[in-house]
Amino acid sequence: MAHIFTPNVRGVLWMMAAVTGLTTMFAILKHLTRDLPVLEVSMFRMAASLLFFLPWLIRNRLGVLRTQRPMAHFMRGFFGATSLLCMVYAVSKLILADATVLGFTIPLWSIILSMLFLGERIRLRRTIATICGFIGVLLVVQPQGGVAPAALVALGGAILASGAIITMKDLTRTEPADRIVIYFLIYGTLILLGPAIYVWQWPDLVQWGWLLGLGLLGSSGQIFLTRAYALGEVTIIAPLDFLRVIVAGIIGFVVFDELPDAWAFAGTAVILFSCVYIVRREAMMKKQGADGS
Repeated sequence: MAHIFTPNVRGVLWMMAAVTGLTTMFAILKHLTRDLPVLEVSMFRMAASLLFFLPWLIRNRLGVLRTQRPMAHFMRGFFGATSLLCMVYAVSKLILADATVLGFTIPLWSIILSMLFLGERIRLRRTIATICGFIGVLLVVQPQGGVAPAALVALGGAILASGAIITMKDLTRTEPADRIVIYFLIYGTLILLGPAIYVWQWPDLVQWGWLLGLGLLGSSGQIFLTRAYALGEVTIIAPLDFLRVIVAGIIGFVVFDELPDAWAFAGTAVILFSCVYIVRREAMMKKQGADGS
C-alpha cells in the first residue's frame, strides 16, 4: 500500500483537507454574520487564528518577532485584514458559491498588479487567459441587471488580497515564513479591533464556540495547504484549490438552501478555466527555468 501514497497523492489528500476546512470556515462566517456584526466576526477570525499560534510564539520567545521591516509587515496585515473584511461582507450578502468564485479572481488581479508595481512582463497567453477570466466575472455579476454592491466588495477583496500576496512575496526575500504569518495575524487583529469595538455585541456561549472554530479551521487550513505544496507538484496541487467553489456550492445548497443561476455557473467555469491555466502555466515556466539554470 505504501507505493500508492506517493508524495503527489499525499499532497492531494492534504489539499482536499485544506479545501474542505477553509470553505467550511467561510460557511461558519456566513452563519455568524446573521447575528453578529461583520467587523466583529472578521476581527475574531484573525484573533482566533492568532490564539492558536500563541504556543509557537511562547515556545520560540519574542526574539522571533525581531525584524527590520515593520512597515512591510504592517502593509501585509493591512491588505490581508481589509481583504478578509470585504470577503466576510460579501459572504454575508451573496450566496456562498458566488462569493467564493469572485474571491478566486485573485490570480487575475495579481497579474495586473505585478505588472504595475513589480515590472513583470505579461505574455500573450496569460493576457488572453486574464481577459477570459474577466469575461467570466461579468457573467457572474451580470451588470445588465445592476451589479450587487456585495459583488463589487468581493472583487475589491480580491484586489486587496492580491496586494497582500505581492507584499508577502517581497517579504519572503528577507523574512522567514513563520514571522510573516505571526505579524500578519497581529497587525490584522489590531487593525480590525478598533472598528469592531465600535459595533461590538457580546457573543453567546454557542457563538463563542463557532468563533473558536474559525481559528481552528483557519490555522489548520493554512497548515494543510503548506503540507500539500511541500509534498506535491505545484501543477497538480494548485488547481485543486479551485475545488472550494464546488464545496461552497454543496454547503450553500445543503445548509443555506442556495442555488446559483445558469449565468453564475457559466461565469464560474470561465473564471476557473482561466485561473487554472494561469497557475499551471506559471508553474511550468518556473520549472522550465529551473531546469535550464
